[in-house]
Amino acid sequence: MVFFKATPAPELPTKDILSWIFDAPDYDVNKPITQSKFLVCEPELLPSLLQAAKGTGIPVSRIRIFDTQPGQTCPDGLLGWNDLLRHGESDWVRFDHPETCADTTAARLTSSGTTGLPKATMTSHLNLIAQHELVYGIASPKRPYEVVNLFAAPMFHAAVGPRVHTTALKNGERSYVMRRFELEPFLANLEKYQVTELYIVSAMAVAICMSPLIEKYSLKSVRQALAGAAPLSKETQAGIRKYMRPDAPFTQVMGMTESTCILTWFDYPEDDVTGSVGRVRPGIDVKLVDDEGKDISGYDVTGELCIKGPTVIKEYFNNPAANAETFDADGFFHTGDVMYCDGRTKLWYIVDRKKEMIKVRGFQVAPPEIEGVLLTHPDIVDAAVIGVSARSEIDGEVPRAYVVRRPGVKEPDLTERDVVEYAGKALSKYKRLEGGVKFVNAIPKNASGKILKRILRDEAKKETTGTAKI
Repeated sequence: MVFFKATPAPELPTKDILSWIFDAPDYDVNKPITQSKFLVCEPELLPSLLQAAKGTGIPVSRIRIFDTQPGQTCPDGLLGWNDLLRHGESDWVRFDHPETCADTTAARLTSSGTTGLPKATMTSHLNLIAQHELVYGIASPKRPYEVVNLFAAPMFHAAVGPRVHTTALKNGERSYVMRRFELEPFLANLEKYQVTELYIVSAMAVAICMSPLIEKYSLKSVRQALAGAAPLSKETQAGIRKYMRPDAPFTQVMGMTESTCILTWFDYPEDDVTGSVGRVRPGIDVKLVDDEGKDISGYDVTGELCIKGPTVIKEYFNNPAANAETFDADGFFHTGDVMYCDGRTKLWYIVDRKKEMIKVRGFQVAPPEIEGVLLTHPDIVDAAVIGVSARSEIDGEVPRAYVVRRPGVKEPDLTERDVVEYAGKALSKYKRLEGGVKFVNAIPKNASGKILKRILRDEAKKETTGTAKI
């Protein structure tokens, strides 16, 4: 029996994704839709792409240059974006069948690899359709405003790709895409284009909240804001919320590449100030397991979250070892996230990544709790906590913090002792920073804003050999 049985979900379409997006009565069938099988890049990225193409056996003739910006030119011997549009057209392979929709790969998206080497997912047509329908479509309340988006996160991110290339086309939403995230242009564009839905990663939220530029530009057009990729402190959430409309919710969401980057969510206009990531979307079964894989599902019980449903991939591409490790006999994907569901509100909360929990003298310590305390210090702009080997074998591990000082703050103004004492006042004794504090210029993160703690752990191990670089 599944304790957290999926809530009923509406019947999902089973077409191929292009037919599902474009076969609508108001679609102009005379406008060609080209299914590209080429590599496409901007001129500035060509050297790296040529190297990658050579290493993977892709001929140069299959590279197209996305030369759409003023001043960009297409290098000799290569074809540009307009050449691709003049190539011609042909219809795509169509289907409308449940098994075909679920089994046909639409994209191979690379997982973040924060707990190991990157893995390619086999994201199906059904995965992408379900992601849209369960969040923005038939299972979601209609927004009482025109949806206008601004995207500055990388297009390869599993949360951004479907939102830009699937939902925007299916719903006919106005979407603006920035080449990269730069704080002032981002805030200026929010105001200029009167953006109504704000999708950001937690690192972007911290940058916005910490900058005086938030006073220069208006966020009053934003009707709904969502943050993901890493836990967001209540202080940062509140710091941005006060510049938005009074009735605009700002909530956290949870997803991963393997769940087509959605799992839990707050439906508009529900708001939250408790740090929850929302409720599981309809149609998705979940369970909680202990360290031995035993089902311990129940309210107010902490365990590793496992998921199964139409947004969840069936397997990784060409990686039987990873498939065997992450999918159990019942077909549930083991997320590696330690979570619990509040019995009163039915809201879900992330405790930590399973492999990142620090065991101190038999006690489990969640790094985000310590990080949250550190980020309340006025002279700290970023922080990450890992476990390092304790001097005593009995202790096992002890917490260590990597801290970024606020610009202008020098060593005498914020010392290791200051940080240890500050955190110690708010934490239980076994959670204190017995592993010390390291001041760094930046916390290593991937393109989606997730802290790369494996890099910090690797550097900590190298300290004994004198080869650490951080």
